[in-house]
Amino acid sequence: HRGILPGVPENSLEALRLVNDLELPGVEFDIQITKDGEPVLYHDSKIGHGLEGDHCPQEKKIKKLNYHQLQSSCFLENGEKLPHLKDALAELKNYSGFIFIDLKKVPSKKFYKVMEESGLLEHKKLRFISFKKRALRPIRRRWPHVERTLLSRYIPRGLFYEGIGFNKRLSLFAKVFNFLGKNVSLWTLNEREDMEKAIKKRADFIITDEIDLCL
Repeated sequence: HRGILPGVPENSLEALRLVNDLELPGVEFDIQITKDGEPVLYHDSKIGHGLEGDHCPQEKKIKKLNYHQLQSSCFLENGEKLPHLKDALAELKNYSGFIFIDLKKVPSKKFYKVMEESGLLEHKKLRFISFKKRALRPIRRRWPHVERTLLSRYIPRGLFYEGIGFNKRLSLFAKVFNFLGKNVSLWTLNEREDMEKAIKKRADFIITDEIDLCL
């Protein structure tokens, strides 16, 4: 979840390197789109959590800032510049586990270009996930072979998607959607008891910040 590892910033290249080195079974990271269409790794729509710098425009929306401005003024806690999707995919070029790319915004032309040049569209375990249907619709049209998972905060939805993801509090729906042939993801499970329940209810994927509990 967010590429989080102990002592390593979320959505960082350092985290992705460790995911690869440790041969973890899966990784999820988030994509925001800048004003000039560049895809960057960050969870929130506004600058704040996990970013620092004397001239970093705190509380400003990423969609209203150019990539160069972010690169020159905002840094992660480990000193990295705000990661670009191109660099993230390069770190995962030889990764054999599941790759979940969480689309926080509708993809841009530059996003499509980066994905197509990465060579990872043929990765059998690549998944695009999002809370936004409008972010996933163009994925289906452009790359129909890549699975999509629609996330839900409340009532599970997404019968026309290959996967469905919802909060752990709604885990009772897991068996139903599993029976319907959908891949079920539950988030965010950070307690062993919750993970065991999810497995019993036939969840296909568990999204967690506590990888030690899964290994």
